[in-house]
Amino acid sequence: MSDLKDFFLFDGLKQEDKDKIISSFSAECRFKKGETIYSAEKFSNAIGFIVSGSASAFTDNSNRMVMKKFSAGMSFGAAAVFSGEDRYVSTIIAEEDCVIRFITESELRGIFKEYPQTAVNYITFLSEKIRFLNKKLSIVSCGSTEDTVYRYLINCADEDGVVRLSVNMTVLSRMLGIGRASLYRSLDALENAGMISREKIFIRVKIYEKGN
Repeated sequence: MSDLKDFFLFDGLKQEDKDKIISSFSAECRFKKGETIYSAEKFSNAIGFIVSGSASAFTDNSNRMVMKKFSAGMSFGAAAVFSGEDRYVSTIIAEEDCVIRFITESELRGIFKEYPQTAVNYITFLSEKIRFLNKKLSIVSCGSTEDTVYRYLINCADEDGVVRLSVNMTVLSRMLGIGRASLYRSLDALENAGMISREKIFIRVKIYEKGN
């Protein structure tokens, strides 16, 4: 369970202002595990804040690649609210029973007008999202599966070159847009080349340059 008071939009606001804004929002929506929350045709001009449960965003094509996983306290749809598009860019499905609070375009406009700091927070959030997408694009556009996997590991590694994967190999292969068998072959090839070593609970990138 997550509190809307931790919503990125409210960064820097006084507690009483947060309470006032939250009290003006519409009721929460509930989705069952496996239910589609957003799709290309089924969506609204609103930010979805996950109060409880989790969901995943998939590409809207036959490959059905996982784009992002959402847990309680995270939100989706911010980039689409003011886009004017008549289709949503991905499909969002509940991974477990979810409770979601939607904040509509008209509600956002009113909040921005009364609390200018929220507009700054919104722009900051979208800027971080663009940086994330650019990083993901640089990964999936690599020349080979080994390059793709290695670039992903570099971007996930800490300052010591250690990667602790938060997803299993099936989900990771979807995220990278490669087959599960190709992912294992790539990891084997990278380890044989001395570029990584696989430990019990993490992967260490041996040839490591932060930000590459």
